[in-house]
Parts: sequence; C-alpha cells; structure tokens
Amino acid sequence: MHVVEQHLTVDEIAALLRVSRWSVGRYIKSGALKATKADGRNGAVRIPLSSYAAFIEAHTETAEERTR
Repeated sequence: MHVVEQHLTVDEIAALLRVSRWSVGRYIKSGALKATKADGRNGAVRIPLSSYAAFIEAHTETAEERTR
C-alpha cells in the first residue's frame, strides 16, 4: 500500500506558526523547512507535514531545558 504524505501551503504553515508568509519563505530558503515546488515557473510551494513536524520538534524546548 502506497501512503501519500499530506502537504501544507505556505499560508497554512504561516498560520500554524503564527508568523508571516515571508518568514516561512526564509525558513524554507535556510533549509529549516523542507518544501517542494510544482512544475513550472509559478509552481505552488508545498511543505510536507513531516517537515512541519520536524521543524516544531527542532524548535521546541521543554520546561526543563528552559530552566537550565
């Protein structure tokens, strides 16, 4: 069975992270968020849900880490 991963738009990621779409673009450009672009010059950018989850994991600190 082939599982297709869900993808989110730049605007959806921006809303989830509570940042601007421009910030999401910077995260993608820096490699902090992985993204794919549809074929063609004006192809839509999509971020795999797994990339969003990895970004959250990498940028979340626990209460214990915060008190060190």
